[in-house]
Amino acid sequence: MNVKLRLYSFAAGILLLAALAGWAGQTAWQKLHQLRKSFGAVQTESFHLAERVEASLLNLNETMLRYDLGKDPADRAHFHAGSEQLKRWMKTQRAFVTTPLEHDLLTQIEAAFEVYLIRAAKLLEERALAGSVPSPKEVLEKVENTGQILGLCKKLKTVERSVLNQFVEDSHEALGGLQRLLMALVVLVLILGLTATSLIYRAKIAPLRAQLVESRAMIGRQEKLASLGTLAAGVAHEIRNPLTAINVRLHGLKKSLIPGSSEHEDAAVIGLEIQRLDRIVRDVLQFARPAEPRLVRVSTESLFNRVQHLLGSQLEKALIQLRLAPSPTLWIRADPQQIDQVLINLIQNAAESIGRNGTITLRARSAPMALAGHATPAVILEVIDTGKGIPPKIQDRLFDPFFTTKEAGTGLGLSIAARIVEKHGGALQYQTEVDRGTTFGVVLPRVESHEREAEAQNSVDRR
Repeated sequence: MNVKLRLYSFAAGILLLAALAGWAGQTAWQKLHQLRKSFGAVQTESFHLAERVEASLLNLNETMLRYDLGKDPADRAHFHAGSEQLKRWMKTQRAFVTTPLEHDLLTQIEAAFEVYLIRAAKLLEERALAGSVPSPKEVLEKVENTGQILGLCKKLKTVERSVLNQFVEDSHEALGGLQRLLMALVVLVLILGLTATSLIYRAKIAPLRAQLVESRAMIGRQEKLASLGTLAAGVAHEIRNPLTAINVRLHGLKKSLIPGSSEHEDAAVIGLEIQRLDRIVRDVLQFARPAEPRLVRVSTESLFNRVQHLLGSQLEKALIQLRLAPSPTLWIRADPQQIDQVLINLIQNAAESIGRNGTITLRARSAPMALAGHATPAVILEVIDTGKGIPPKIQDRLFDPFFTTKEAGTGLGLSIAARIVEKHGGALQYQTEVDRGTTFGVVLPRVESHEREAEAQNSVDRR
């Protein structure tokens, strides 16, 4: 359930990042479009109206003076064509001015230009009939003093400069905002890519990799156990026969010895060593050819209660508390005696790790686990101790047969426990931390409620 929740959270995060990236991209596009429109307005020379009017007016004045001096009809026609062109151009520029003040000044310039044209036409008529030639200054004064166009153009220049400065500031601010949006978009895309990669890795690659590593470790361990098992079975059989003969002869020899004598004590020591050897042989044979489990439906609570009853009083002598953690009632299909053997071995190892003054906790929980290559509803029987933990250099050889750190150990306890659990279709796992403790988990397939009901119904039908 936690894995699914994390996956859903990752997916929601990716969708949120994608939405943010889309919003940032759309906003950046809108700002870019607005900037393009604004720069398009600059290209229409909307900020240079006054200069155009001044230049045209000076050109008309120059044409008027040439006509006054030379009386060339072409100059007069050129004056009329230029003035009409300037009038039309000023009308078309009304659509491009951006402020009310510019619009008002342009209207005043148009009105003054109309007055200018009226006075210029009158002056041209007068000069066509006059015989004397006035000075250029006199001609210009008669026209410009009434129009006041150049003064209005000067005011318009000031307004245009102010509008242009404001436009530049707004453009810089818009470009800065666009730059920030683009940077945010790049960061969001990078985060989105990394998050998507992490999600794909967690959802697909990591489980496959863990499963592959686990499968390789299990195959290697099984191959090692198989080869050792074959060798151990042959050696155990060869040792057991002479060992039995030695034990029989020793039993007869002890009857002829005087109790309390040194010879009798030596025979007792030999008897104890023979028993130890016989126990080792039995362990070797159990490791080499473990018995097939007789599977029955059993609850985790009954398993824990049984091993607590067997070992609780013994552990109390070492001030070690064996307690049962609150756990739900879970059911498995197992051989109770073999699982008891596994739990007893794990509890005894935990007690040896603690020494004195500690706690061993038994807990059962349910979780989906990878068993036989695919996810399976499973029950984990946990043995949690407060001991010294397992050093890293020992962890790699923890399940190796005949590897032990105990003086009187055979090194087969965990190997036998692992083989028993594997025979049940499960796995034996552990987590450890030096000076903090170790948790061993016996992972077994869980019996679902519908399977229990079907089994109960079959039992009733058989009756």
